[in-house]
Amino acid sequence: MKLDQKNLEIYCLSSITKSVKCMENLTAKNITESHFDYQSEGDLVSYSKAIFTFVMEYWNVSKSLFTDLVLESMMNTKKVPSVHRIKIISLWSEIEDCEFDENNFHEIASQLKQKQALKILSKTIEDSASKLKSDGLKDAISVIENNLQSINNELLDYVNEKQSFDVKQSGSFFENEYNKRLNSPELFRGINCGISNIDDKTFGWMPGQIVVFLAPSSGGKSVMMLNAALHANKNCGKKVLYMSFEMNAWLCMLRHISLSFEIPYDQIKGTNLSQDELKTIVNGLKEQSEGAYFEYDVNMEDPTPDYIDGKIRELIATKGKPDLLVVDYIGNMTVRNASNGSKDWENQSKAVQGLFLLAKRYNIPIITAQQINRETIRDSRKSKDANKFMSYDQAAASGGQNLMHLCTYAIAMEPNRDLGYCVLHPVKMRDAWFHPFPVRLNSIYNKVEEIDEEEQQQIMGLHGVATGNKTVKETSDKTPVIKDKPNAYNSEGMFDDKQSEEEEFVKFNMDEDEELDVSDWMLS
Repeated sequence: MKLDQKNLEIYCLSSITKSVKCMENLTAKNITESHFDYQSEGDLVSYSKAIFTFVMEYWNVSKSLFTDLVLESMMNTKKVPSVHRIKIISLWSEIEDCEFDENNFHEIASQLKQKQALKILSKTIEDSASKLKSDGLKDAISVIENNLQSINNELLDYVNEKQSFDVKQSGSFFENEYNKRLNSPELFRGINCGISNIDDKTFGWMPGQIVVFLAPSSGGKSVMMLNAALHANKNCGKKVLYMSFEMNAWLCMLRHISLSFEIPYDQIKGTNLSQDELKTIVNGLKEQSEGAYFEYDVNMEDPTPDYIDGKIRELIATKGKPDLLVVDYIGNMTVRNASNGSKDWENQSKAVQGLFLLAKRYNIPIITAQQINRETIRDSRKSKDANKFMSYDQAAASGGQNLMHLCTYAIAMEPNRDLGYCVLHPVKMRDAWFHPFPVRLNSIYNKVEEIDEEEQQQIMGLHGVATGNKTVKETSDKTPVIKDKPNAYNSEGMFDDKQSEEEEFVKFNMDEDEELDVSDWMLS
């Protein structure tokens, strides 16, 4: 199906004003107003571009589809002159009458991008020829090189914004970008994790970032990631894809329901729900069916970036591109067609590179986790004996170092099982920083809860650590108030009062398997 520029633009506008899936696909492919430039004979402006601008402006603010009423309201607000209003309404009628098929949208978008690539190529040839005559070969080649990346971006399925600029010539660029953020700050915040000490410093997880939580085995990695993902879904309205390479679908469902409805995990797992509680869960899940999806994908046979890529493409074609990807966890990942004799940590390192490419290709943040290595855990014993918190650096993660190089934020989790809290430490913070601080670990619902500032100071004061700008004395005669004291985690990453610390052990990514004594790895 080959269409001319006018019909391509009409078909595209009809699709994105009638289908959320098409709108998600359009933003994933980075189609912008530059792709809309059709002008009827005698017109001095492109009315299709004007409508596209209206549609995207409304979508960015409301995440809702464009309608007749919205068009009328926007034209009134912007005081569109009657001569232009008539042309816009006429074109809008054609858009509404256009019969579209969601299955055709990929082809429509591809043709729009190919035509844009041809326009850039044509202008490149024209400009380079002019430069060759006026300034010589070197400047002509420079014109070609500057436009090649734009052409390549148009030929890709998914691209990110242009990242190259000359600071000395970027005054207008800075002013425009600053004013965008000043006038519409909500459009430039990332996805909050629900922990204010982190959200206030990072402004949320931003598209293209990798965020990694570091903890010992059964140290709460999955709990932390689930809490962050559920907050993004329920409180921020974000679509979440949760890849579980560790737990089966039933355990994922139990954990999710316990946290989402605040029903004790043991009660659900032990099938001890009353009929009223069961009805509450079932009805609650049905009510959530209309909101942003939270999709679990459990795969222990092919935990690879290639598999994740296929799942994202499937969602883009059916439910829309996910806003957040959670990978639980990187330690279980590998790559397809691994080299003979390659070690697990080498394959994990390549898997990290694959995740990094996915974050950039689809322009979404990725949350994952990794175990703390053997040396860091053994060093923590000295800190524990001295009543101090562990000091973490970028060598704390087990396996290869690619994860530390490619992630934007790495946060270590130091749980205190006896007192029911976990201290979060900044390990790598590319553009932000926070002082170590504690959060509550609620064992009943596997819930991470914030602690008020006074109690934070009490907890940190026990270890002679300052919180924020406050100075805490080396010793304190106060003890923190402990609520809902949690017990040890079980092997599923959950709290389990039936499992004692002495029964726990962990294996790390080593050349030789080695079981460590519990005193070697318990952080507190």
